[in-house]
Amino acid sequence: METSNARSKFRRNLGYGLSAIAIAVGLKYGFDFGNQISGPLMGVVGAISGAVFCALTLDFIIELVFPERKDRQ
Repeated sequence: METSNARSKFRRNLGYGLSAIAIAVGLKYGFDFGNQISGPLMGVVGAISGAVFCALTLDFIIELVFPERKDRQ
């Protein structure tokens, strides 16, 4: 039981860490793109949409690679 709990905690923390990295990447590149095409206000909008897009894409990839087991629900 200890191993299962530790493994679950590790997977949860790994997911949080990867999500934080994806959000940071989306913020940076979204802001750069929006700033280039229309200025700082569009940069902020691009940063927000880039962060959301990257987080959703990462979540989809994680669900494909590590599907939720049916017997745990």
